[in-house]
Amino acid sequence: MKINIIGGGVVGCIQAIEFKRLGFDVAIYEKNNIGSGSTNSGAGIMYPLLPHLYDAKVYDFIQDSKTYYSFLNKTISELFDIDIEYFKSGMLVNIEDLKPLEDWLIKKKIEYNLKDYKGLTGIFISDVYQINPKKLILGLVKYMKYLGIHVYENQHIQLNTKKQFTDDSNNVIDGDKFVLTAGAWTSSLNSHLTGKIYPIKGQLIEFENTSQLNLEHIIYKDKFYLLQRQNGSLIAGSTLENVGFNEDLSPDDLMMLRKKAENILPELKKHKILNHWYGFRPGSKDNIPIIMQDSDNLNTFYNVGHFRYGISMAPATTKKLVNLF
Repeated sequence: MKINIIGGGVVGCIQAIEFKRLGFDVAIYEKNNIGSGSTNSGAGIMYPLLPHLYDAKVYDFIQDSKTYYSFLNKTISELFDIDIEYFKSGMLVNIEDLKPLEDWLIKKKIEYNLKDYKGLTGIFISDVYQINPKKLILGLVKYMKYLGIHVYENQHIQLNTKKQFTDDSNNVIDGDKFVLTAGAWTSSLNSHLTGKIYPIKGQLIEFENTSQLNLEHIIYKDKFYLLQRQNGSLIAGSTLENVGFNEDLSPDDLMMLRKKAENILPELKKHKILNHWYGFRPGSKDNIPIIMQDSDNLNTFYNVGHFRYGISMAPATTKKLVNLF
């Protein structure tokens, strides 16, 4: 059986890998470069930022994905000498009312403690991981090619009037099954998802090397987070903007992001900003992915709508999708 994956973000890549490992002939199509959408734009926080406010399925999907990333981390490191920077960093949550989060942690029997970091007091959850999305995509591309997956980049796939998928040259794509994982753009491939999957713009900034700050864990405060890459750069974000596919980046946006970061760590006033970018997350109701078979085209399946947690939930939602085959 030949399976075609439409959409080359982390969800599509992991699906391609898992179907190939099961013995299928697999191809993956991406309208730009693999990972160029919301995957590369994300911070790589592998945990719900305020877990007590999400549907339980979000937390469960993320927890179920941990073992897979341990496997992926080891495999990519051994095969290609690439460090995807998957490690346990912990997260300090500083919010006005800590009790609901504390009650949730107690109910879930998750270890935590109160911690102070440079005047910020909050709940510290130790079992929180992070990953470097750009390193992850680099490793996933090499792994897919190593496994013999057909990787097609810069291919804008469309659905014709006969409900066939075609490439840029209007050639019909041959295959037995199609899995749509095109993130925020998936609804343009099938009208069934109109209004169910929609873009939520998120802007982030990256500060220059801040190694001397030694930020060993993620900080979350005032709907904003900070984390440090292993090269010392510091990522700050992000916005949540329901503005369609608006690609504008303004000096005012940059200043707003900087002020939010400095409000958490005043030392950042001394540091330059290296990058300012955005991504379009695939918004969905309650942040819960749509994982299903199309009711009209029985050869078509969906795994979309991961919103902020595409990387975090990808392995678990892939496992659920595979069970539909």
